Amino acid sequence: MVKYMGKKKEETGYAVYKIPKELDDEITKIVGKHGYRSKTEFAKDAIRRLLLEYGVSEESKR
Repeated sequence: MVKYMGKKKEETGYAVYKIPKELDDEITKIVGKHGYRSKTEFAKDAIRRLLLEYGVSEESKR
């Protein structure tokens, strides 16, 4: 589910996603211990890795 807060996605360049609290708790435990500065940084890295694995990112097309 994608939720837009305030300005439209096209205006801000960002989308907001909701995740279950249980997943958030697990991410909170990992951030810092593994070099991530924030939960957002962790989430972006995880998404990029999956996109590469699925072959749908721009990097995988090179």
